Amino acid sequence: MPVIRHYRERGVEVVLTARNHSQTIELLELHGFGGTYSVIGSHYGKSKINKLRGLLVRAMQLVSHIKKLKKPVAVAVSHGSRSMVLAAKWLKIPVVTMYDYEFTETGIFNRFSDVVLVPDRIPDDVLDEINLPASKSRKYPGIKEELYVNDFQPVPVFRSQVLKRYHAAEGAILAVLRPPATTANYHSEKSEVLLDDILHFLLNAHRVFTVIVPRTAEQGRELLRSIESVADSAGRFAILDEAIDGLQLAFAADLLISGGGTMNREAALLGVPVYSIFAGRQGALDRQMEAEGLITFIRDARDLSKIRLEHRDRQKPSALTDRVEAFVIDAIDPYLE
Repeated sequence: MPVIRHYRERGVEVVLTARNHSQTIELLELHGFGGTYSVIGSHYGKSKINKLRGLLVRAMQLVSHIKKLKKPVAVAVSHGSRSMVLAAKWLKIPVVTMYDYEFTETGIFNRFSDVVLVPDRIPDDVLDEINLPASKSRKYPGIKEELYVNDFQPVPVFRSQVLKRYHAAEGAILAVLRPPATTANYHSEKSEVLLDDILHFLLNAHRVFTVIVPRTAEQGRELLRSIESVADSAGRFAILDEAIDGLQLAFAADLLISGGGTMNREAALLGVPVYSIFAGRQGALDRQMEAEGLITFIRDARDLSKIRLEHRDRQKPSALTDRVEAFVIDAIDPYLE
C-alpha cells in the first residue's frame, strides 16, 4: 500500500489488479482502494490440475486486460503472483517479483522475472538450491510486512469494540486464531491436526475469548461444525464472516496463533506473542524468527504448554522503519526512467 501511494502521489499511474479469492476484495475496499483496482480471475481450488488451469486462464485474462490499457506498462510488480509473471513475460514487460518462502513453487518466478526481491535472512545456498540466479536476486533487510506495518496507527477502542460486538467480557484474554491455508500448494495436513488441538485448548481455557479468522467462507463453516463438538465452547469464540482490519485485530490481541506466515509476522512486528501451527517445510525466515524468539512453533500437542494465556502490554514497537519500502521503490524506479 505505501508503494502504491508513493507512486500515485507522484503522478505515476498504477494499474492495480486483484484475484477474487478469500477476503482480498473486501480488504481492498476496507483500506480505501475502492474504484482503483480491477478484479481479474478467481481461485480454482486446491487440486494441482485446477491450479494449473487457473494459472493459465488468469494469465490470459491479465494479458487481455493490459492490452486494453491506453498506455504501455513500464514494469510489472507483485508478491508471488505467477499468473502476473507469465502475462508480463508474454507482453515483454519487465518483471519485479517478491517472495519470502523458498519452498513454495518458485520456478516461474525464478525463470521469468527480471528481478527477484527476497529477505536477507534467506541464505545464498538456499537460493542456489531453488535455482534463483544470483544475477536476479536482490536481498532486502527485514521482512516484507514492514512495508505497511510501519504505517500502522492503533485505534485505542478497537479491542473493546471487538469484545463488545461478540458479547465477550471486557476483561477476557483475547486470542486470535488464523487457520492454515488449506488450498495452498505448500499445505500440510498435519496443520489441520494441530488446529483441532488448538481449538480444544483455547475453547476450554478459562477467561479466554477466541476470534477465528477463516480464509474462506467454506472454511468458516467447516470450523463451526468442528467446534460444535468441543465441550463448553458457547460464548467463548467468534468466527468472522466479513473482512476486518487484520493489523488492528492483531494489535488488540493478547496472543495470535496462525497456520500461515503473513499474519504471524505482522503480529510479531507489533509485539504480539505469536504461535505458529504451520507444519510445512520451515523456511529460513521462520527459522530465524523462531531462533530470535519472535515466533514460537507448536509442532504437536505436547507443545501446547508453551502457549501463555495472559494479558499483554500494548505498546506499538518504535523500531519499525521504511527500509523495506525504500528498497522496493529503488528496485522499481529504474524501469520508470
